[in-house]
Amino acid sequence: MTLDKAEIDFFNENGYLVLSDFFQINELNNFKNSLRRIILTQLKKASKIHPQISMADFIGKEFDDAMIKFEEIDHQYVADIYDTIYSTSAFLQLSSKKEISECINQLLKREVDSPLYIDQSRCRIDPPFDPHNKKCGWHQEVFYYVPNSNFVQTWAPLIHNATKENGAIEVCVGSHKNTAKQSCSNPKSEKYSFIVDESEVEKFQKTTMELKLGQPLIFNSRLIHRSGNNLSKEVRYSLVGINHDLDNEYFIPPRFIEKDREKKFLSYYESTFKSSTN
Repeated sequence: MTLDKAEIDFFNENGYLVLSDFFQINELNNFKNSLRRIILTQLKKASKIHPQISMADFIGKEFDDAMIKFEEIDHQYVADIYDTIYSTSAFLQLSSKKEISECINQLLKREVDSPLYIDQSRCRIDPPFDPHNKKCGWHQEVFYYVPNSNFVQTWAPLIHNATKENGAIEVCVGSHKNTAKQSCSNPKSEKYSFIVDESEVEKFQKTTMELKLGQPLIFNSRLIHRSGNNLSKEVRYSLVGINHDLDNEYFIPPRFIEKDREKKFLSYYESTFKSSTN
């Protein structure tokens, strides 16, 4: 897949790019069918432990009503679905689609067929009203992954269109050109570290990335972003992924840096802002 100059220029200026008609209907339906079967398997398990649950009540309502019911009775059912679906062939065919790598390589000014390290490729599952406080505030991903790595992120709706109502991702347009000032400890009401200061967020135009099924968002690792609040009656399913440039001299496969991980990220954070104030 070849990007034109206008698309590359748009990405460089704004920090993100939306591709239209990228995932085909048959690819999305393959994923949808796999997810449905996994949910039905969990429903069968749940009905044996919770007699009030009848599988018949959720046929045709698996993606929303069944998942919301799981949250009511035991979040572990949702956690098991999350931990299962990303390792199915149906999901991997989406997250590792070669055209994603081709596009990212062009944005990184690499040869189109150069390998990328795909990290943290998952199907996010976000029920209405974020019952487990999973939503992270405004952030740049650079302090959550391989220190000093050069990577590009992906995000795409999988079951429903991404809308403002169901919490589509929000971005600060053009905020990728610098590392923003941010806290290094959990701010009030946040369970995550490294939240961008509101004074930084106010510098940029904010936009909600309302995407249709088949449209992926590709964005720079330093683009300030966050998930919106899901105020709908449906569960939001999203493909998220991290794609690392292997030519970057600082890249180390993440599985080899688990030891002292937090200490290394804190050191990376402190060195970044110490050097920026000198």
